[in-house]
Amino acid sequence: MTIMADVAAEAGLSRYTVSKVLNGVYVSEKSRQKVLEACKKLHYRRNLYATNLVRNKSFTIGMVISQSYDSFFGEIINAAEKEAHANGYQLICQCSYGDTQKENKIIMNFESLKICGLIVAPVVSDSQPEQWTVLEERFPVINFDCYLKQDSNYVINDNWLSGKLVTEHLISRGRVPAYLGSVHPDNNLAIKKRKKGYTDTMKKYGLQPQIIPTTNSSETMDNQQFGYDNFISYLNKHALPEALFCATDRIAMGAIFALQERGIRVGRDIIVAGHDDLEFGAYMSPTLTTVAQPKQEMGAECVRSLLDLMQNNKSQKKYVQKVLRPELIIRQSTMGGID
Repeated sequence: MTIMADVAAEAGLSRYTVSKVLNGVYVSEKSRQKVLEACKKLHYRRNLYATNLVRNKSFTIGMVISQSYDSFFGEIINAAEKEAHANGYQLICQCSYGDTQKENKIIMNFESLKICGLIVAPVVSDSQPEQWTVLEERFPVINFDCYLKQDSNYVINDNWLSGKLVTEHLISRGRVPAYLGSVHPDNNLAIKKRKKGYTDTMKKYGLQPQIIPTTNSSETMDNQQFGYDNFISYLNKHALPEALFCATDRIAMGAIFALQERGIRVGRDIIVAGHDDLEFGAYMSPTLTTVAQPKQEMGAECVRSLLDLMQNNKSQKKYVQKVLRPELIIRQSTMGGID
């Protein structure tokens, strides 16, 4: 097995110089190239785990996502990884699948790897915000997509504005929209703001908010089945609303399936909009009006904000709270459907 002393001998430099190069410390470009060439020739790879143990810190950022079955998190991970690498860090990402116990186990494993910070889309079911307060004392934490408590660091979409943009668009089409929300309407502060954007805008235009109950599904995620179950239950007892704003695209997809089962024309008999601009929305029939979150910007900004926290004095009490602007994407589901 090749060790650092072998690299130093091959490069004709001291182990100290080799160590500086491998840890990103400045040396002359000539020496740096000698070290990199020696590493390549000898197939040398650092044992990052051992290095982190010795230094009691690392250049490794942990990332936890709550689901892995759509492109939303994929785009964020891609941007975060690029930003981390550009700054000399590596990103390790794992998925909690909406399970708080799995989330806790992932974070414990990350701690054993001596991560320098954590980027997380937290599980909102069975959450205990006080645990995050304790965790933030051990290393910096940046929340994204949603957050559990106001006193935390986060980089998120302006969800209130999202709700406003969709609601105003639906009203501008001459319709009174109903709202179909989340499986976690109270714990997920991002979804709460999305709903508030809807209700505030309805009141602004002198309209009564129409909130569709979300207690008629056994699903624990904001997915298509959750949207289908709750909306079909609503249709069984109530008149068809003129318009529908769904908290996510997946919920909207399930609601649209319920409508099409009944021969109701989406875009004509009712107009429907979702949120998140997931990839499938542009290929549905009709195509889905939605709100695009700035996913690339969110991923990169999470890393930049985390690095800022790491560099600033720990005694600083000010939280990093960055809110990014969404974009309304208008498609067939609110513009007359398809012929």
